[in-house]
Amino acid sequence: MMPIAAPLYPPPPYEFRAARQTWVVYEAEPSQIAPLLPDGVRIDGDPAICAAWACHYPASSFGPYLEAYVVVRVEVAGERFWYQPVIVTDAEAPMAAGREVWGYGKKLAHITWSDRGSGGPGTEQLVMTVERPRGVRLMTLSMLPDRMVDGPELMSSEAAEPLPTLSHRVIPASEAGAPPLVDELVAVDVRPRSHRGADGRLELWRGRGAVELGSGSAADPWHVFRPTRVLDAFSACTDFVLPQGRVVPRGPTTTAPAPEE
Repeated sequence: MMPIAAPLYPPPPYEFRAARQTWVVYEAEPSQIAPLLPDGVRIDGDPAICAAWACHYPASSFGPYLEAYVVVRVEVAGERFWYQPVIVTDAEAPMAAGREVWGYGKKLAHITWSDRGSGGPGTEQLVMTVERPRGVRLMTLSMLPDRMVDGPELMSSEAAEPLPTLSHRVIPASEAGAPPLVDELVAVDVRPRSHRGADGRLELWRGRGAVELGSGSAADPWHVFRPTRVLDAFSACTDFVLPQGRVVPRGPTTTAPAPEE
């Protein structure tokens, strides 16, 4: 998995502390998304339910970094997941680990986070922007926190359904014409523990969110996941452990039409 003389990250599991994560859940057009799913993975519902995530990790096994991704709710052989088709980060170690350990489609990108010491004027909302390369906007996510919520209210929202995250791990063969050495679906079930304030309340917020996905990028098709209707938005401060994961047996294969431009 990792060259002996050039390690970038330690072996799993990976620790995260005081992770600040904001996610906006929305509906999207399933016919645009289906061609980007692996065989055996089907969208769960019509319209498709997606979530765009903005993450600031100040302390982790990979060091501090920013990350952004989109997930779509799917079904595989009767089991439901949040499938992660696109994801970017601004640090080399988590990019390499994500691709090599779980098969996440991680790439390096230019990411800004409105409350991370930018030195500019303050804003009443959290804003994350993602560009790859710089100047080509893939995503703008904003969230205006309205009120704090407790755990039961968070879990009662379809937008916060605690499903495992699914990825597609493929390792090509070393020899021409040979099948992939690895071609598997990997599920990771993360159980975050929310921070509490001095009054004992969980650091969970519910509010109003917005997501804009770029006009189109041949290398990074984030625009395929454009929202048609925003459903909910949350922000949390948590600690969690990222484990190695488990292989998920595939369901029946499917063939989907190509997305329209």
